[in-house]
Amino acid sequence: MNKHGTFDLIYSDPEILVVNKPSGLRTIPDGYDPALPCLKELLSTEYGKVWVVHRLDKDTSGVILFARTTSAHRNLNGQFENHSIRKIYFALVHGFPCWNQKSVNFPLRKDGDRNHRTVRDLKSGKPAQTEIYVLKRFMNYALLALEIKTGVTHQIRAHLACLGFPIIGDTLYSFYSNWDPSPIQPSGSAPLLLHAFSIDFDYPTTTERTHIEALLPSYFQQALKTL
Repeated sequence: MNKHGTFDLIYSDPEILVVNKPSGLRTIPDGYDPALPCLKELLSTEYGKVWVVHRLDKDTSGVILFARTTSAHRNLNGQFENHSIRKIYFALVHGFPCWNQKSVNFPLRKDGDRNHRTVRDLKSGKPAQTEIYVLKRFMNYALLALEIKTGVTHQIRAHLACLGFPIIGDTLYSFYSNWDPSPIQPSGSAPLLLHAFSIDFDYPTTTERTHIEALLPSYFQQALKTL
């Protein structure tokens, strides 16, 4: 935990920073209200200038990587463009999948309705690929591991909602949210149970393959214990 109490620093050296971002904290400044807290500014205040390599949605927790030099930023951006960086997410969802693994490639269009959701759009949507693996099934829920091959806004949330397995705590995409009597989370401002668990990349200066994980938040762990 850093001195501000807002994020956990996982790893730091002169080239990169790796953080376990909490749910509710933006990665970059908000477009409408730049004064709202964001991870980039918090890191810059505490560790000096950082460069954004990728983003996590405000409500998604988990591992996120920043560059501390222009050369590291350029190298890591290239790895994302080449799809050599691997990211694994965990999600706890409503429903009971009858399959163990599924590849989803519905094209998606961001800001596609009046609620600013990302929607399935076969004609003008961007290519989006998500690999889904069932880790464990419960009575009415499932724990999934997901690997995204593309980076469309809200990709995981939109793809899971299209399949009929919305993420617990996702009031934007979940059609269960208004009536679900689940004991997992109390009604009100329950956090989204989507967590960026791990990232694999080639270290910018040595090209050594590097694997970093971020612990599940306590509320996610408690939900699993409840089930």
